[in-house]
Amino acid sequence: MISGEALFSGRRKTRQYDFEFKKKVIEKVLAGESVQSVCKEFGIASVSTVHAWVHQVRKFGGTVDAIKPKSTRPHHQPKLTSQWIIDKILKIKKEKAEMGAAALSDHLLRFESVSLSPRTIGKIFKKHGIADGDAGAAEARYHTKGDDHKQFEQQVEKDTGEWERFSRPNPNDLWQMDLMGFYIRGAHKVHLVSALDDCSRMIVGWGLFREQTAENVLEVLRGSLVRFGAPKEILTDQGAQFKHWGGVTQFEKLLKKLKIEHITARAHHPQTCGKIEAFHKSIHRELIDKEFFVTQEQAVEKIGRFIEHYNYGRPHSSIDGFTPSDRYFGIIDALKKYIADYQAPKNKKEEEHAESIGIARASKIYLIGKVLGHDVRLQELGGQLSIHIDQRPFKEINLLQPLPVEANSTTISS
Repeated sequence: MISGEALFSGRRKTRQYDFEFKKKVIEKVLAGESVQSVCKEFGIASVSTVHAWVHQVRKFGGTVDAIKPKSTRPHHQPKLTSQWIIDKILKIKKEKAEMGAAALSDHLLRFESVSLSPRTIGKIFKKHGIADGDAGAAEARYHTKGDDHKQFEQQVEKDTGEWERFSRPNPNDLWQMDLMGFYIRGAHKVHLVSALDDCSRMIVGWGLFREQTAENVLEVLRGSLVRFGAPKEILTDQGAQFKHWGGVTQFEKLLKKLKIEHITARAHHPQTCGKIEAFHKSIHRELIDKEFFVTQEQAVEKIGRFIEHYNYGRPHSSIDGFTPSDRYFGIIDALKKYIADYQAPKNKKEEEHAESIGIARASKIYLIGKVLGHDVRLQELGGQLSIHIDQRPFKEINLLQPLPVEANSTTISS
């Protein structure tokens, strides 16, 4: 009769033997000892187990190594990311700590022609003990006095996100303008005036001033109009620089003269200007909060560099990983074709194949667009700056050699 304890004891556990243990047992049997005595000596309950080991060894010529476990690691790992790509990721991350895995994935595809998923980049971060970054983190929150449960704050964030997903179809259909204040070394406050194209997120104008006056706003607007032409509409809040209930502002007079429609957001409804608000939060989080500006001139220089990178060198998640300038100048389709045609090797197998037939590791696109009706592309190929016009090579400059001095150039000496 089976006892209750035996009935519910479950399956008998199978003992696991490592290779060195098996080797000692088999060597004794092959030396002439009986299987029964060897099992008793080593405490092996099943005689058939040892018989199976010995049979396997004899089947493969009497070599004990025949039962040695084989490595499950594949001889070739096609998905192993090449070291040069890992080095590039680590270098970019060191220079731009705020970039997360998704932002880096967009950057590699746009500027290095390397297609690598955010998940793979995240694994590289984890392996090297690097934080993912805050580039994709939630934007700074709106705070309202008395709103302890942050209901208004959460609604604003929700509405801002919905507004961010909407954009005008063409560049210069709509610009957004706004002001943002911050302090220089705690001494005085300055005001950043920005103008952003709604379709592309391109910063079409900006200025840093001690005062938030209508004259300063007009200075930024006039500079933007000279560089980029006139938009059909301009969206602003109801600040006194833009709109005044007691009369018509200089800003409104200029727009009327140029036949530009002025759209104003509802009072206390900042999410209407969602894109310019998002830009101001980004520059605040990634530059102003991290830098220690000593002078206003230093702030102007740093902000100028940030905006230049934002426009031309920073892929934007809301425009499919391309830069604001890519969309503003209408070159995204051309870039997609280029990237599809010139994918850089992203793993060891592809890299070895590319090197064997003399293909450069990666190609960087610095500029692509139209000039006087011609398609012009500037890119770096294996140390050569290559200029193409209408898909044909025009000129190459070896960047690895000192550039020749033009005969008519002048030298300035101290």
